[in-house]
Amino acid sequence: MTSVLVAGGATGIGRACVRALRERSVDVYLADVNMAAADAAAAEDLPGRVVIGRHDLAGPDAAREAVAAAVGAYGRLDGVVVTAGLHVVSAVEEYALADWDRTMAVNVRAPFLFAQAAAAPLAETGGSIVFTGSTAAFRGSRGTFAYAASKGALISMTRALAVELAPRQIRVNCVCPGWIDTPFNEPYWAMQPDPSAALGALLSRIPAGRQGAPADVAGLIVYLLGPAAGYITGQSIVVDGGLLSA
Repeated sequence: MTSVLVAGGATGIGRACVRALRERSVDVYLADVNMAAADAAAAEDLPGRVVIGRHDLAGPDAAREAVAAAVGAYGRLDGVVVTAGLHVVSAVEEYALADWDRTMAVNVRAPFLFAQAAAAPLAETGGSIVFTGSTAAFRGSRGTFAYAASKGALISMTRALAVELAPRQIRVNCVCPGWIDTPFNEPYWAMQPDPSAALGALLSRIPAGRQGAPADVAGLIVYLLGPAAGYITGQSIVVDGGLLSA
């Protein structure tokens, strides 16, 4: 594994993936819309190279353009990680159709378009695709209608893509984080009447006693990209400190 595209690699879990890959001397193409954060990620002094590109994953051409840029930068593509996501939280009566449509575009359509665009170069290397799902696909939560629906769809799509692409030696998996301590969850906390009390109640239900860190998820993603996971495909693996088991 020498070259990986990370979509949504500027912050949170995506940035942790960029760091973990570069620490292993893997070259990364970082696709994101947040150029300030992408520049900061690229500035870290690590062995693997990094090239950044601005791509709005809600657009229909972003995946194709990012894959072409990644292959152009490094001459090959060994893996694709799609961590970019949209999380809009609202009461059901107030949930805007535009928010629903954009959530589906970023959380479901974009991962499919990445798989579609990357299939040919990944077939040349026996590469791997890893999507970032969520435990929201398995349990209900207030105000997260489009997000939960999109992550459920992503898990089903992972299975279909795994079956479709296995004959071409491409593996497809999905990692489903629970509560990871990143700014991504701020819309949810902002909706709570007492965010501090809500956080305390959450932590009391997590057997591990804490929220996860981005590196807790990135470690599994890097493993799934690599040859040690060569017989793992079509899986959705939960990383939640035991919350769903409790």
